[in-house]
Order: sequence, then C-alpha cells, then structure tokens
Amino acid sequence: MVLQLSKLAMALRLQVPLEALQRHVAASPVVIGEEIANYVYAYARDMHLNYYPALDYFSNETSIDPQLIEALGNISWVVTGMVRNEIRTRMRPVFSAIQYESIQTLVFTMPSIRPGHADSLPRLVQHFTADVVKVNLNATLIQHFQDARFAEKMAESMANRWLKPHFVDVSVGGVKFLG
Repeated sequence: MVLQLSKLAMALRLQVPLEALQRHVAASPVVIGEEIANYVYAYARDMHLNYYPALDYFSNETSIDPQLIEALGNISWVVTGMVRNEIRTRMRPVFSAIQYESIQTLVFTMPSIRPGHADSLPRLVQHFTADVVKVNLNATLIQHFQDARFAEKMAESMANRWLKPHFVDVSVGGVKFLG
C-alpha cells in the first residue's frame, strides 16, 4: 500500500493580539508604530509625494531615529516567531507537515494607503504597528484528494477553523493544490 499525500500552498495574513505581543516585547508596538507613521506622514506631506514610501526608503534618512527602526525590527522578529510557533502548534492536528516559504510583518512593505485620504494617518499607524504577519507556506495532508478544488476549500476551512480563536484576524489569501 502506497501512502498518497496532498500538498497545498497557502497564503495567510494573521493579526496577533496586541496583549499577547506586549507580553513578549519591551517597547509598545503601537507607540513605535505611531512615531514612525507620524514621521512618514510628515515626510510625504513635506515632499509632496503621492504615496507613502516603504520603511527601507528611510534607512539612510538621518532625521528618523534609527532606534525606532531597530525597535520595530526587534518587534517584527518576535511577532514572526510567535506566528510561526502558533501555526505549528495549532495546525499540527490538520497537516502532517508545514514548510514555510516566507514569513514577514507588513511594516517593511510599502503602505497601500495614499495621501489625501481623511483616515490616512490612522491607517499608517495601523500599517506600522508590527502585529500583522503575511505567511506563505506549503502544507501536506495525509489524505489524498482527486478534486483539487475540494482540497483547497477544505484546507482554507481548516486554517480558518484552527487559527481564528488565536488571532485577532485571519485571512486566507489563497490556497493552491500542488498534488
């Protein structure tokens, strides 16, 4: 008898509860996010930009406090570790193997917010608060499915069911049956 497995690729977006995160870091993710958001907001306004640059844009900027960026990096490191451990713990009953392709906080990506919107500053603060993680992973099910669409729907449903109680927000961006 040959054991047939189903392999799936999944894209997840998970928001960690701030209370859980604050137990593991010295600096408040919200305070750090507010400071950086205020700087990015003022910079885009002063330079008449039609976008808010990604944080990497400011790596050579001397006017932004390098300790803020370092603190944000440290918080990001902690939150990605928390997410990795939580996924492994919660999804282990469902998937026989989980392999991470990428895991990153959204703070180092370009904000999808545009200047000129009435709520752009609060949304920038939300973007630069290191509590949202994007995860791309490959997962293996012991069950083999012939119907790819059914396998994808089942994996999405299982991810939501097993992760939602442990995160503020769970979004399954996509599931792809690999065989």
